[in-house]
Amino acid sequence: MNLEAEVQKQLLELREKDTLLIAQSKLAAVGETLAHIAHQWKQPLAQINSVVASIEADFEEGKLDGMQLERHLNEIEKLTYYMSDTIESFNTYLQPSKGQEVFGMREALDDAVALVRGLLESKQIALEISMEAPYQVRGVKKEFVQALLVILNNAKDILIERAPASKEIHITIYREASNVLLDIVDNAGGIEAQYLERIFDPYFTTKPHSQGTGHGLCMAKLIIEKSMHGELLASNEPQGAKFSISLDIVEEENV
Repeated sequence: MNLEAEVQKQLLELREKDTLLIAQSKLAAVGETLAHIAHQWKQPLAQINSVVASIEADFEEGKLDGMQLERHLNEIEKLTYYMSDTIESFNTYLQPSKGQEVFGMREALDDAVALVRGLLESKQIALEISMEAPYQVRGVKKEFVQALLVILNNAKDILIERAPASKEIHITIYREASNVLLDIVDNAGGIEAQYLERIFDPYFTTKPHSQGTGHGLCMAKLIIEKSMHGELLASNEPQGAKFSISLDIVEEENV
């Protein structure tokens, strides 16, 4: 009886540690989120500043009639709507997660990509996505988006650091038996052999302390394997690193 109680105690402690790691990782993700918002807002703010300068110039030159003013104000309104949508997207991502649900793999991927696309484009990183069919999986969609964001951000960082002639990320979604696989492959040269086995360890990072906490990939693995009962593996391809997510497919009749 004492042995059973001790086993239950150890299991509870392990679950608490997993929960703590995910919570710490989410806090670290807030900093990255703010950086993405700042990037997404940079261009529209510059455009608003330009529109205001145009209004001032038109007024001084006596060319600011009602139609001209309305055109300028409509342009500002569109830009502010875009900025508001950006905040809403990140706010949705950061809100507490709800229970498990059935969702489309591509739909979740599109949500993750939407949050980083501007930054990828600004760093001249090409993103290519291919998918065989609209596969569905079961889990907490927001957490899955978080896991994808971690992997995409890691690919982005290593591509910027190593700067190959053309920076590329390739994402493929395909089926193997009753599983759907999502592969994210970059062309930055791969993960050093001495780091490959430790890449998912908590607190392990090859980045400077100011740029990484070592929580990200650990959190992604916990989400995929503990929450969604799938598998997350890292390996090297000829061109670079490959992160492969495997999850059970939810067939239409089971939805």
